[in-house]
Amino acid sequence: MDERWFFLKFLSFIAIISLIGACKKSADPTDDDANPVMIRYNDHELTRSELSEQAQQTFSPKDSIQLVNNFIEKWLKDQIMVKEARKQLTNQDEINQLTEKFRDELLQLKFEEKILREKLDTTISEQELLEYYRSNKAKYKLESTIFRFVLLKINKPVAESKTLENLWKNINQVNLQLLNLYCQNNADICYLNPQKWYKWDEVKQHLPSKFISENTIQSGITRDFADFNHSYRVRFYEVVRPNQEPPLSFFKDQATQAIFHQRKIKLLEKIKNELYESELKNKHIQFLNK
Repeated sequence: MDERWFFLKFLSFIAIISLIGACKKSADPTDDDANPVMIRYNDHELTRSELSEQAQQTFSPKDSIQLVNNFIEKWLKDQIMVKEARKQLTNQDEINQLTEKFRDELLQLKFEEKILREKLDTTISEQELLEYYRSNKAKYKLESTIFRFVLLKINKPVAESKTLENLWKNINQVNLQLLNLYCQNNADICYLNPQKWYKWDEVKQHLPSKFISENTIQSGITRDFADFNHSYRVRFYEVVRPNQEPPLSFFKDQATQAIFHQRKIKLLEKIKNELYESELKNKHIQFLNK
């Protein structure tokens, strides 16, 4: 065991030194001179570039040697296991069938990916989204209260309070950007995307419960309050409860993915049918009487 450990450590060290030298000479893994075989077992080989990939996963020479050592030992054990399996499993018909089946499935998967990449329409109009949502409302139910809001949790003492007050009174796209700059220097946390929907559990830790709670928030309300360390400004643009009809914008990503999924299925089925009909027409399929 000690001899094997020493041998692998020595081999890993030689491999690392060799890899460092190789980096100075050539980066072409197809060059046999620059990418020599480092280890051979029967007909299987490990090259310098393959070991280099392992060594480059860490900056520490010691760790690199250990990584290469582990990789070499695992690779050798795997090759030995495969050799022994071939020797003892003389009837490999089932394995060959499974291999062929897996290969066919992989080919089909790659072909389908190519079809989708080249032919799938990825444009979805707002009208199409709306129609899909109306037809599938039963699938989209709220589990908790959601809302669109902006929040400033500002560290005390409040800096440039007049500037802040003016920006807060008139929240538009420009002022949101200015508020963002202000928050970078003066706030503990800010939420400045009034178009995004949030759940109460996502933000409640930033709001003191004695001033505001899930049950007290409403669409259109603006609240200013403070505790010992922070000054808070919060504005709720829209609040939707679980018993209310959820907005499309909250489920837009889910609806978009569902539409894409339907399109993928239809496109692939269309291609399969076209290929099938073509093979039938060209008499490449034979239905034999039993």
